[in-house]
Amino acid sequence: MNDLDLSEPVQVSSFGFNVPCREFLIAAQVTRDKRMPMVDEFALRALNLCESVSAARLARFFGFSQTEMEIVLADLQTRTLITLEGNEVSLHATGKELFRTAGEGPPVITDVESFPARIWFDLISKNMIRSRGLHNVKNLIGLTPSLGRADIPESFAREAFHDNFRDYLRLIRRIKNPEAWGLYAISDVAPGRFSYAQISGRQSLVLGSQPKLETTLIETETDRPQKLRLLTDAMSQALKSLSDPDPTAASRSEYARLTYSTSIDDSMDADGFVDLKAWLNRERASNDSEVVSFVGSPCLERNRKSLTSLIARKSESSQAPQGWDLFWLRPGGTTWGLTEDLQALIGELRAMSRRSPSGEGGLVTTLIAPASVSSESVKRFDRIFDRGLGARAGRSSPSIEVLLIRGVCAVVSVLVPLATGVDVWIGRITVKPTDVARIAERLRPDEAEPELVSLWTESRTRFRPSTSSEA
Repeated sequence: MNDLDLSEPVQVSSFGFNVPCREFLIAAQVTRDKRMPMVDEFALRALNLCESVSAARLARFFGFSQTEMEIVLADLQTRTLITLEGNEVSLHATGKELFRTAGEGPPVITDVESFPARIWFDLISKNMIRSRGLHNVKNLIGLTPSLGRADIPESFAREAFHDNFRDYLRLIRRIKNPEAWGLYAISDVAPGRFSYAQISGRQSLVLGSQPKLETTLIETETDRPQKLRLLTDAMSQALKSLSDPDPTAASRSEYARLTYSTSIDDSMDADGFVDLKAWLNRERASNDSEVVSFVGSPCLERNRKSLTSLIARKSESSQAPQGWDLFWLRPGGTTWGLTEDLQALIGELRAMSRRSPSGEGGLVTTLIAPASVSSESVKRFDRIFDRGLGARAGRSSPSIEVLLIRGVCAVVSVLVPLATGVDVWIGRITVKPTDVARIAERLRPDEAEPELVSLWTESRTRFRPSTSSEA
């Protein structure tokens, strides 16, 4: 059972953005404060206390030979840290300054070194952005740049790097002590590639006295919200253009037929809203080790763990198919699948399918979309699923989502209202053979045209025909 703490915000969905970016290659020199060699430091400390001392006496104090002392003093004199007058050694004004600026800490020296940097700027707010293998992830939400690909001049990149150098060290390069670094000079700035950065957000349910949904954008950049205002505004506008299907009584009835459960309808109050706590209590009371309830998208990390754990436990006690056929009946609306969590779940299931004892496992994936979703919108997932199918109108409820792996598991969820304007997906994961077979028989995922129309098929894909024992 998925144990949720409803007193805390509960994540119910995730989403990701493709942020258009431009790369700049910057050649710079930086200064860095470093602790000096121990011998040099303590020689200077002794001079700081004595003000002036003979070289011979200083050598005896450290136990150095005359030659060794001469080497140390020659190096310190070269760096203008000491003054030699005959045999007398004293601190130079530069050496005294080291102790003044160091305070209670050890004196440090400043080195100048080359510092090549590759920096990406987003084309919406013109801010530096962290890169992690930038590329275009086709199923994410695309943002329209306010600037063209070539509209960030080199002078802007130079000025932005100069003004935000410490932020670059701390946020992009993850340097723990950016205060010890200084920008000495920028020798060259050259434009590089154009690409996309992926930024993730989430939506969380907060119950309290009245259920509400909270949206979080750019989770890792909460310390500089003003600089990213243009970017977060663009994200908010893009999210407003997306929508879920409407929750309906018909979809809840369809969910009940698929799961053989009336717990959702039994948990509705007089206003027609689902009492989430009451529903979870009813689900927990069933105490079925082969069934797990969940809240939110099945792609979320906690729900992925529930699904894979249930499959793993079931596989230990039964013989799973050597090859897995996955059918994902996506719901209507425009918000589904706009997250890298979708690829994460498919990847984890693909890895599990290959662990069959015979070594002949594998996963063949099919996406089935309702007629209310345009074929162009469906095709944005053709890099994730081996095959895409479009269903005829009325074949399934647009407010139902089903992930079926024939002979292995089924995940069924439905969109339900918790309050006015607060709709959340809830559902069940089952590995019970009778449940999986019943759901497969009702959904008929292998139905031929005109029930299901092919949108794409990978040439490498070989689909396994269903058998009477599976359906």
